[in-house]
Amino acid sequence: MRDFVKEIRNNTSSDKIIISQNGNELYFKNDKIDEEFFKITDGTTQESLYYGDILKFDVATSKEANNELLKLLLPIRKKGKPIFVINYGKGEKKRNFLKQESLKTNLINELLPSFVLNDFYKPINDYNTNDIHSLNEVKNYLCLLNPEKFSSMDEYYQALKNTNYDLLLIEVSYDNISFNREQIEGLKVKKNGGKRIVIAYLSIGEAEDYRFYWKKEWNKNKPDWIVSENENWSGNYIVKYWNPEWKKIIKEYQKKLDEIGVDGYLLDTLDSYSYFEK
Repeated sequence: MRDFVKEIRNNTSSDKIIISQNGNELYFKNDKIDEEFFKITDGTTQESLYYGDILKFDVATSKEANNELLKLLLPIRKKGKPIFVINYGKGEKKRNFLKQESLKTNLINELLPSFVLNDFYKPINDYNTNDIHSLNEVKNYLCLLNPEKFSSMDEYYQALKNTNYDLLLIEVSYDNISFNREQIEGLKVKKNGGKRIVIAYLSIGEAEDYRFYWKKEWNKNKPDWIVSENENWSGNYIVKYWNPEWKKIIKEYQKKLDEIGVDGYLLDTLDSYSYFEK
C-alpha cells in the first residue's frame, strides 16, 4: 500500500495535497516513523478517536482503543503532519471536551452528526476569515462524502459554496457527474471571502459500484482482483490494490480530479492492506 500511495504521488504535480484516511500504521516500520512514507503525504485523518468506536454512534471510544490510536497519532503530529480527527456524536458537552483535547494534542477534532457523512455541522473551532494556503493553517474542516440529501448537483454545489470551513474534504461529484473547474474554483473561496483548500475523496483500497468506472458485467462476474464486499458499507468492495488494472483505474480517476482543479485527494481505505495480512 505504501508503494501504491507513492505511485499516486508521482502521478501528479508536486503541489497536490495528499491526505491519508485510515491505516496510520503505515507511517511506522519497526515501531519508528517510516521517513520515506512520511514525506509522501501532507496530512492524515483518524476516525473515532474519541467518539464512534466500532460503528457505535455517540458512544465514547474505549480508553484502550484511544490510547492505541494516540500512540500512532502523537508521534505523527509531533513530526509536523496535520491530523484531522473525525468523531461521531452530538452534544455541547462532547464538543467542549473535543476542544480541550485539541488544545492538548494539537489535533483538529470535529464532531460529525452521523456515520453517513451527508450533512454540515458546526465546527469545534469557530469559522474565520483567514486565507488558508496550507493544511497547517486549517482551524476547522468539513467532511461530506455523501451528497444524497441534496436534490441536484447545483443544490449541493451552492450549499458547499455558502459555508465558511477552512478545508473541504468532499465528494466532488453528484450522480456520477463531477463538478467542473469553474465550480471547484468557486468552492476555494469561503462565503466570507477567505481562501480555503478543496480536497476530493478518492478510495484506493476499495471499488465502489456507484462510480463511473464500475462496469455492469461486474454485478454478475467480478474481476478476480475484486475480493469481498465490505460488511459495513454496501456496494464497497475490497480490491487487490496492487493489481495493474485497478491501479490504472485509480490513476485515470486521479487525472480526472486534476483536470477539474482540486487541491488534492483524501485517499481512503488505505487499511485494506490489513485484510490481506490477516
